[in-house]
Amino acid sequence: MTDDERSNHERRGGARAHVAIEADLRKPGRTPFKVLIRDLSQTGGRAETLAKVHPGDDVMLTLPGLAPISATIRWTTSREFGLQWANPLHPSVFDHIKSRFPDLFR
Repeated sequence: MTDDERSNHERRGGARAHVAIEADLRKPGRTPFKVLIRDLSQTGGRAETLAKVHPGDDVMLTLPGLAPISATIRWTTSREFGLQWANPLHPSVFDHIKSRFPDLFR
């Protein structure tokens, strides 16, 4: 791992798992909409959607079969956005997600 990769790894709260998981995202008081989670870490993730989201939006992300995860949108592009979990995922929860979707983790 280069110094830049190590710095990015530490800044982002650990290793990211590259995935393709369809999930529901909901803003308070709004109807949930589908997003495609592209990577996850214990502190956040990256997703795709055609819906409008904005940095600073507080949201609830629901992965299939799991309790909702409270998060804040940190950045956006035309289709992608970054999420920061309100509380880092416990290692056992992150391991559970990896075991639930084993074919998606490399």
